[in-house]
Amino acid sequence: MLHPIRTYRAWYFDRHFQFTEQWRKLVATDPKKAFDMKWNRYYRRKFPWKNPRTLNEKLTWMEVYTDTSKWSEYTDKYEVRKHIESLGLKEILTDCYGIWDTADEIDFDNLPEKFVLKCTHDCGSTVIVRDKSQMNKQYIIDFLNKHVAVRYGYDSCEPHYTAIKPRIMAESLIEMDNSEEFSSETTVDHKIRCIDGKAQYDMVCYDRSLESGSGGLKTIYDLYDIHTWQPQRQYLADSGVQYRDVPRPQNLERMIEIAEIIAKGYPQVRVDLYNVQGKIYFGEMTFFAFSGMNNHFTKKFQRMIGARIKLPKSS
Repeated sequence: MLHPIRTYRAWYFDRHFQFTEQWRKLVATDPKKAFDMKWNRYYRRKFPWKNPRTLNEKLTWMEVYTDTSKWSEYTDKYEVRKHIESLGLKEILTDCYGIWDTADEIDFDNLPEKFVLKCTHDCGSTVIVRDKSQMNKQYIIDFLNKHVAVRYGYDSCEPHYTAIKPRIMAESLIEMDNSEEFSSETTVDHKIRCIDGKAQYDMVCYDRSLESGSGGLKTIYDLYDIHTWQPQRQYLADSGVQYRDVPRPQNLERMIEIAEIIAKGYPQVRVDLYNVQGKIYFGEMTFFAFSGMNNHFTKKFQRMIGARIKLPKSS
C-alpha cells in the first residue's frame, strides 16, 4: 500500500526507489501519485492540480490529464519523421540509413564513413561516428544494447515515453558550422518553444556535453527572444555561466515558419532545429522538456510562460 502524501518526500529521497519495480508500477498505473512524489522531492510542496500556473506545472498537468498518444508518437525519433514529411517538410529531415531492434542487427558495412546512431525512445543514447575506420564497434554495440533494453520514461516519471517501442536508428551526421564569429564543440541546437502554434523563445544550446547525455554539466543553455534576437538572460537561473553571443541565424524567419508549422495544434511544444550554413535540419519535438523540471528558468519566467499556455480540457 502506498504511503500518504506526507511521507512521499522521505520515500522518494531514497535514491534507489525510482529504479524499483514498485515505482515503475506507480508511474504506469497512477502517474498523478508518482508526480506528487516527484514534486515533493524537488520542490518540497504538493502539486497544485486544481490551479497549475507555471510552465512546469502546466506541462505536468497535461502529462497526467490529457491524451498524450501524439506525444508518444512524435517523441519517437523515427516515427516523427513520417509526421514531418506529411507536413511538407521533408527537406529538413536528415537521411535515415536504417532502423533496428538491437545493435547486433546494425549493418555497419553499409553505413557511410560518417553517421549518427541513436535510440528512438530515450535521451542520452546518441553515438556520433566521424570516422568509421576508427570506431570501436563492440563498444558501440554494447552501449546501444544497454540503452535499447530499457523502457525509458519510468525512472524519470515521463509516462508518454513508456509507450515508445525501443529501437535504434542511423542517420546522416549534421556537420558543425564553426566560424571566427562563433564556434561550438557541438552543432548549435535551437530549441524553439512554441505556445498555441506561435514561436516565443529560442533556447540556444551549444558546447553540449555528449558524454553525460542530454544536458550535461558542460552544456550551455542560452535564451533569446526569437523575433528580436535579443538575449533574455535575465530569465535564466543558471549562475556563473560565461555566455557568448550567438549570431542571429541568417534565415531566422524560415526557422520560425517551420517551427510554427510543426507546432500547430498544440498548447505548447518545443521544436528543436539545427541551422548549418543556411540549411535547416529537424531535431525533435519535445512536449515535456526536462521531465517537467525546467529549472534553467527563473520563477518569473516560469510564471510568464505558464500564463500564456491555455490548458485543454482533460481527457
